Parts: sequence; C-alpha cells; structure tokens
Amino acid sequence: MDPTTLEEKYPFITKEYLQGILRREQCESAITVDSFKVVAPLAKGENYSSDILRVTVNYTTGSHNHRTQTYVIKVSFARDEDADLLDAYDVFKREIAVYDVVMPKVEQLLSSIGYNKRLAPVAHAIHSTTIKHFVFEDLSLQGYKPVGRTAGLNFRQLQLVLEKIAKFHAATAVLYSIEEESMATHHYRNISEDVPHFYPLFQNSMIACSEQASNWPTTKGKIADKLRALEKTIIAKGCRVYTRSETDFNVLNHGDLWVNNVMLKTEPNGKPTDVILVDYATGFFGSPAIDLSYLLYTSASNDVTVDDFDLLLQHYHGELVDTLTKLKYSKKMPTLLDIQIEMLRKGHNGVMFSTFLIPLRLLEDTSNADLGGLLGRTEEAIAFRKRLFSHPKYQDRMEYLLNFFDRKGYLD
Repeated sequence: MDPTTLEEKYPFITKEYLQGILRREQCESAITVDSFKVVAPLAKGENYSSDILRVTVNYTTGSHNHRTQTYVIKVSFARDEDADLLDAYDVFKREIAVYDVVMPKVEQLLSSIGYNKRLAPVAHAIHSTTIKHFVFEDLSLQGYKPVGRTAGLNFRQLQLVLEKIAKFHAATAVLYSIEEESMATHHYRNISEDVPHFYPLFQNSMIACSEQASNWPTTKGKIADKLRALEKTIIAKGCRVYTRSETDFNVLNHGDLWVNNVMLKTEPNGKPTDVILVDYATGFFGSPAIDLSYLLYTSASNDVTVDDFDLLLQHYHGELVDTLTKLKYSKKMPTLLDIQIEMLRKGHNGVMFSTFLIPLRLLEDTSNADLGGLLGRTEEAIAFRKRLFSHPKYQDRMEYLLNFFDRKGYLD
C-alpha cells in the first residue's frame, strides 16, 4: 500500500504504534521497529463490514536480533455511508464486548473442564475511538487458512465448525446463568422493527431469487410464487427470528456463521484438524438455531444433503450437552428434539440469508460487490444483482434447498 493511501485512510498505523503492540505482546521494552508493510489481503467483496489489512513488521530486539512479525488489522469502514449503516447495528461495540467481556470468561470456563482449543484469534489491541479498529494475531502463522468459499464446507469441515460453536454456545449459556450482565451488549436484534437499513437486502433477494426459481424445473410455479410473496412478509418473519424468549434455551450466537468466517487448519495430506472462527461483530443472545440454520443453509457444499443436516445437528447436540454437563449447567438441558423444534421455529433465518449469500459465495469477480449493490435500487445495483443471481451454479444448490425449505414450511 502506498504511503499516501496509508496516511489518508489509516493514519494510526505508524512505527511507534506497532512498536507499542510488539513490546506489550512480547513483554520487551527494548524492541525497535525498523520498517513495516501494509497490504489488503482480501479483495473488495470478500468482506462487507470492515477493511482487513495485513501488516508485516520488521523489528530489532534488545539483544540486536532482527525479526519479523505480522498482524491482521480490522478497521471500521472509512466510507461514510457504509460506516453509518453499520454503526446503526452497533457491530463494533458488540465485537469489542466479545473480546473484552465474553471470550475471556468463556475460555476460562472451558479451560476449567480441560478444553484449551481456541475459539477466536487473539486481539492484541482494540480501539473504539476515531478510526475504530482491532489488531489481531495473524492466524496464517499457525497454519490456518480461509476455506475455499465457492465450494463451501464439506461434511467433516462442518462437524469441526459445529464442535467449536457448540462449545461457545454451551459456555455462553452457562455464563448467562451465573452473570446475566455479561450478555448486556448482545440483546440487540439483528433484524428489528426499529432499524430498517437492511430491509431492502432481504426484500431484493426474495425478488431476485424468485425470478431465478421461476425458470427451474422443480421450483417454477408454486415455490417461485411463494418466494415472490415473501418479499412482503420476510421482515416480520425475520423480526420473530430475533425475538428471544427467556424461558427457552438461549446462547450467544456468532451471528455471521458462514464459510467466509471460518479459518481451517489441515494436515499435510489435506485432512482438516481444527477451525477458528473470526468476525464476532453481529452476535445475538437468543436461539442457537440462528447460528445453526445460517451455517448449514448458506455454507454447506453441494454434496451435503438434507439428511446430513440431521446428522450434523445430532453431532452439534452431543457436543453441546457434553459441554453443558461438564460445566454443571443448572437449568433444563436442551434435548435433540428441542434443537430440531428450534430449527423449525427459527430456520427461516437460513432462508433469508442463503438466498443472497450462496450467490456471493459463487461470485468470482468481486470488484463491484459491496453493500450498495445489495441494498440499492440504482441501475448499477440492479444490474449487479442480476449478474449475481444469474450465476450458472446458483441453481445447483438453491433449487435443492428451496424444495427443502418448502417441505419445512419456511416459505409459507
């Protein structure tokens, strides 16, 4: 990144700033930063809520050894229209609460039962003033890599994600049972009657998906018509998804649990061994089916069947109950039937997001992909969505899922 762009957009990234982070991280006050380089590892359209930067720092230790360290910096959007939109949803405030309040206590709870695997990257710095940003460890240094988003997550990869989210869900349910204030920042509903900013995203997606479905053999007619009708009721349905009942089993949902937010570690032969989840900016304390439907319906690869969904939910439930039991959860333990009923009650969440996240997964050229293209009604936005939803591979998964959604009653 050229110095002018760096100084204009990210003036806080200086030698002195990075030097302070290194000194704190390594507990060595004599470290001196010699130089640093900033690159944007994600193309436009790979992330819709922030700018992601990778910073490589060359430094000298107090014993005159020359070393290199890299960090990933997540910066709130500098573009005013996007920043204002996301500020209305308190996304930065919620993610700060995860790293400052929730995650340390979750990790402490899990460590008490002998579970020490990581659920999220380490945050070395959090700044909520002026240019809001996080400085995270670079997970690639430990062998974690993004999953190929176009293919989606296979069965084993989904199992690993569900194991991690089950631990997180269980620990946050226990945490809330002993300290309700810990979830105070996460009662904000991601879809609500009060903040309409993202309504057009879901309404536009229903219309665009119905137009495509009207051309597919098994969805033209009845299912395409139902999708078209959903454009008028989808927001009310979404508001119900994000309405919490205190008598139900509730957890802190990740909130944006799809393939783009999964970092995967594999053995040399390609066998997956671990995952770490990133981007906890839209967490909501409510039904676990919010995360489960979001993940399974948006991010499963084409060879994962609807029968596999039941096996995966059973796997999740086993991990959830095992963790709750070890943590001595004091309330009613959720049964597998409870989880399946929640999927029926809240699974509409997956419908809302799969219609546009699946084509975004498939999009090769993301240079014009941004929130404006998804939300807008300009000629350019409409043309972008037409190109997005007419992707030749969209039908492969969406037609199959729409028939499943119809059988479940999600489209009614």
